[in-house]
Amino acid sequence: MATVFFAGDDNFEATCNDGDRLQDVIDKAGADIMFGCREGSCATCMIQVKDGMGNLNAPTEAEQTTLLPEELEQGVRLACQCRVQSGRVTLERADGIL
Repeated sequence: MATVFFAGDDNFEATCNDGDRLQDVIDKAGADIMFGCREGSCATCMIQVKDGMGNLNAPTEAEQTTLLPEELEQGVRLACQCRVQSGRVTLERADGIL
């Protein structure tokens, strides 16, 4: 089992199975993270990974195309492209990162 902690205004956490799509975890938990295309091209679901980046899959081709290299270096990811591999991940909305 993995745990996703949503930091910010509504501090709460959700548990999920290893390998679950973060998008599904967010939808089920009702976290305040919006989605647009759900395919990695609109960047509506940008999140800031505060801790546990190693517990997510590597950035996908869609993320590498959509996000700036500086954003990826700062821990910005697209929630629709992430899978929680194991352990604990702490994230928040990436409003105005750059």
